[in-house]
Amino acid sequence: MAASRDVLHPGAPGYARAHQDRRHIDGMARTNSNSAATRQSLIEAAADKFAEKGFRAVSIRDIAGAAEVNPALIAYHFGGKEGIFEEVIRASAADHVAQRMHDLTRARAKGAEIGLEGLLRIYLEPLLNKKKWSSNRANFARLHASLINERSEVAEEIAARAFNTVNLAFIDEICAVLPHLPREVVIWRFYAMIGSLLFFDTRPTPPGLLVVSGGKCDSSDGGEVYRQMIPVLIAAFSAPAPEAKAAGQEQTA
Repeated sequence: MAASRDVLHPGAPGYARAHQDRRHIDGMARTNSNSAATRQSLIEAAADKFAEKGFRAVSIRDIAGAAEVNPALIAYHFGGKEGIFEEVIRASAADHVAQRMHDLTRARAKGAEIGLEGLLRIYLEPLLNKKKWSSNRANFARLHASLINERSEVAEEIAARAFNTVNLAFIDEICAVLPHLPREVVIWRFYAMIGSLLFFDTRPTPPGLLVVSGGKCDSSDGGEVYRQMIPVLIAAFSAPAPEAKAAGQEQTA
């Protein structure tokens, strides 16, 4: 059988050049693979550090040390500390945001009014589904709790970019089903709901919850958290707006 014309043998014209090109391509593939692995390792190390210490207290050297790489690689891959923090937030939010928007779009497509309870279910389910999100939920809760406690303007702006699209979509929908409420009241109540979610997602458990309840209230049970929260949230969102502040009334300290 005649040899394939696609095979070059040593000594054949073009063999040396083809062999050199093949080694160059193989080297590029290895470099790209190593680069992707390093990038992911940095993201995971940064997520742990930011969740543990917050944005301000973590240095580039802290992250690089945890990932066991040269600190210069953070600038190479992300441009600096803010860049890698934004990537951590984006990665932590990606699954939740995508699931919520997918479910909201699908519910809208059915044509019927979704209703307040339906909207809350769509928003809450990604966070309360413990099994589905178990791989990243611990850091997700710790990371966002640290943002709330730290009050870093840079960190808050980055987090807002990651979540604003989905949050605004749900705020718009809730305003549509509760037209008696001013938009700012819905926004207050929406973010109060998020604060409650993060509290119940505290690990190992929210302070005092198991002790006070004699072990009967376990926030690791996402289904039970949902069952208990839904009537409270529906009542909170549906309540009349607070009375307008009287002229000259001072803010409560």
